[in-house]
Amino acid sequence: MKGIQIGQLLVEQGVLSEKQVQHILKVQKQSHRPFGDLAERLYGIDPQAIEDAWVKQYIQIAGIVDLDDHKIEEECLRVLNRRQAWQFHVLPMNHEPDGQQLNAATSAEDLVRAVNFSSRSIDEPVYFLIAERKQLREFLMKHYPVPNFIAQYAANMS
Repeated sequence: MKGIQIGQLLVEQGVLSEKQVQHILKVQKQSHRPFGDLAERLYGIDPQAIEDAWVKQYIQIAGIVDLDDHKIEEECLRVLNRRQAWQFHVLPMNHEPDGQQLNAATSAEDLVRAVNFSSRSIDEPVYFLIAERKQLREFLMKHYPVPNFIAQYAANMS
């Protein structure tokens, strides 16, 4: 399933014009730099606008999942400790059958932080499933139980 290109999302948000998108795409063909990086450099676009568009693009491609429909493998939960799971709102769930990829859940609100954290701290490729934040927090409480005040603190961090 093909999602909307990030440039189109930025046009819809009024951040870039069609002409600016075409210019970025032209430069991108020569430089092989990410679209968002070029938008920031060439037009001073706020990195937060780029992140927001990227998250929207990711969700359009990946969709929102119901965590009840996915199995959670006990061994995958050991990839993170309780603090990491709550701090970054990441729930390791299972491995692909070939074992080459860890599937983990996060929410749309936490996707950027989760990706940044996993790229630095998890020693295998991670594919993020997007869940509703309320359900994600329920699953975190079930698999990484913490006192309610810690869960509330984690909720206010992001």
